[in-house]
Amino acid sequence: MEIIHHLLIGFITSFLGTLFPSMLNMTSVKISIKETQKKAIYFSAGVSVIVIIQAYIAVSFSKILLDNPRYLIVLQHAGIIAFIGLSVFFFSNARKQKKKQLNNNSIKGRGFISGILLSSLNMFAIPFYFGVTSFLVMMHWYKFTLINNIFFVLGSALGTFSILLLYAYLAKKIENKIEHLANQLDLVLGIITGLIVIINVIDVLL
Repeated sequence: MEIIHHLLIGFITSFLGTLFPSMLNMTSVKISIKETQKKAIYFSAGVSVIVIIQAYIAVSFSKILLDNPRYLIVLQHAGIIAFIGLSVFFFSNARKQKKKQLNNNSIKGRGFISGILLSSLNMFAIPFYFGVTSFLVMMHWYKFTLINNIFFVLGSALGTFSILLLYAYLAKKIENKIEHLANQLDLVLGIITGLIVIINVIDVLL
C-alpha cells in the first residue's frame, strides 16, 4: 500500500505541476496539430524518460541539496541560459513562418528525440521535484526508501506523460477553433520561455 501511495503522489504532483501552459505541453500541442498525434505520443514518451532521471536525482540527492542549496542556484542559472536559447529559437521560428514537410518514416525517432532534448533543457524540473519531495516529507506524506523513491519517480513520469497526451488530444479535437493559435505556437512558446527567464532572473537578483 505504501508503494501505491508514493506512486499516486508522484503522479498527482507531476500532473498538477505540468497542468498549466508551459514549453513542454505547448510543444505537444504544436506537434499534435501541425504534424500527428502519433508523433506527439513519442514526444511525450521522450519527455517522460528525462523526467524519470530528473525526479530520481531530486529525490536521491534531496539531503545533499538541502545541505548545499548552492547546487540549486547553479541549476537555476543553467536553466536561465537554456531558456534564453529556447526563447530565441522559438521567436526565430515564429518570424520565419515556414512549413516543414513531415517525413512519416522518422516520426518515432524525431518525436522521441525532440522530447528528450527539450526535457533535458528544462533545468527547473530538478528544483521542482526537490521542492515537492521536501514539502511531502515535511507533511509526513513521504518516506525515503529505495522502493518508494522508484515508485514516486515512475508516478511522476506517468503524470507528465498523461498531461502531455491530454494537451495533444484536446488540441487535435478543437483544432479548427484554435487554428489561428496553431499558426502562432512558436510565438506562444517564445513568450512562455521568455517569461520563465524573466521570472527566474528576478528571483536570482532578489
